[in-house]
Amino acid sequence: MKNTRNVKTGKPPVFVTRPTLPPFKEYADYLKKIWESRWLTNNGRFHQEFEHALVRYLGVPHVSLYSNGTLALLGALKTLNVQGEVITSPYTFVATVHALSFLGLKPVFCDIEKRHKTMDPKKVERLITRKTSAILAIHVHGFPCQVEALDRLGKKHGLKVIYDAAHAFGITLKGRSILDWGDASVLSFHATKVFTTLEGGAAIFRDPVLNKRSELFKNFGIEDEDTIRSVGINAKMNEAEAAMGILQLKYLQENIRGRRKVYQAYMRELSGIEGLEIPTFPP
Repeated sequence: MKNTRNVKTGKPPVFVTRPTLPPFKEYADYLKKIWESRWLTNNGRFHQEFEHALVRYLGVPHVSLYSNGTLALLGALKTLNVQGEVITSPYTFVATVHALSFLGLKPVFCDIEKRHKTMDPKKVERLITRKTSAILAIHVHGFPCQVEALDRLGKKHGLKVIYDAAHAFGITLKGRSILDWGDASVLSFHATKVFTTLEGGAAIFRDPVLNKRSELFKNFGIEDEDTIRSVGINAKMNEAEAAMGILQLKYLQENIRGRRKVYQAYMRELSGIEGLEIPTFPP
């Protein structure tokens, strides 16, 4: 690969992270089939195959594939008809809050707990007002939120509970998929994630009615050739991304083992630093 240099310093770049990709020849075989079929998007062969593979791998009843995780979050918020104020965490990537602001929702920030940096359920209840309609919590660096406590709060106060699971692909808790909790969860398949489809994401609903509503939203509300059921946007995953996802599932465990070795190396070298806390999983 060409050694690209910084135009100002002339030095080669230092990558913070780089995506793990499958063998190019295997991906090229998929691209050849896409070229031959000329079916590039709109629920094509690889989109359907990838969706079914994710349902099996993640252990969920439905997966609504999106072109990226931010649009998946927008879709989840619209599908659940979230309005007014949403209690969320400031310890997240900006896309979480941007999605709220884009829809005219007011983010209300709740502090995080110290050990795993996820939303502190003990501090959520005092932020609930008559304008609050949802809790949007973030699983951080593979560590789940305190989902049982947050789900209880949602039920107690009649609030929707949504989990930003961009950092939690394939994570389980107490023998269950982390995606089993809440009214919805959202995944990101961005290039920086352990599982990437170039771009891409998904919204997860256990309720088939909500999943159908999400499917309509991401495709202009189109139900069939003659029916526009609701207002929607274009947020569909294309065939090139879906094909990448199929291959990435094949190599996922190998990629995780590689990342685990890197993590262990960091922990080994940093272990003597005073004040460093190494969280254990699960919380």
